[in-house]
Amino acid sequence: MSQMEGKLPSPTEPANAPEFAAAEPAQPISSPARPAPYADQKRTRLDFALAAGVCILALIFWLWDHKPIPGDVLPPPSPQLTTPQPSAADILNNQGTQLFRAGNYASAAILFRKAIAADPQGALGYCNLGAALIPQHKYDEAIALLQHALVLDPDLLLARNNLKWAQDEKAKQKP
Repeated sequence: MSQMEGKLPSPTEPANAPEFAAAEPAQPISSPARPAPYADQKRTRLDFALAAGVCILALIFWLWDHKPIPGDVLPPPSPQLTTPQPSAADILNNQGTQLFRAGNYASAAILFRKAIAADPQGALGYCNLGAALIPQHKYDEAIALLQHALVLDPDLLLARNNLKWAQDEKAKQKP
């Protein structure tokens, strides 16, 4: 008698099914095995302890860095913390410059004269007035104003350039 003859077929197997060696159950394909829950808890506690240590060190450093030294006096606040307000001469010069750029040289000259009255020691007013007089063919007055601007501020490059411009324009007018 063969092995099949002595066995009764199971209700889940067909009667004539061949016998196979039992295979291990298939493992599902997944990510690497996770550590045991105890290891996760240990890792979480370690991370928490490390973060707490870093926070404590940061707090200690902050306290050490900001601790006032006895007898040390703080310097007075810098006066440059506030934005300086433009002077009347600055405002007049800016308005005159806008008129100059628009080609309204006579009105610009009026504002530049007011800027000079507001700040007689300001070289920029003289420089701007001299530049406004050049297109009006008032070269002698422009040259005198630009030279005065250079007396007030010898480093004012704009006044040097405008003086050269006035002298060149005056030279073109002479036959």
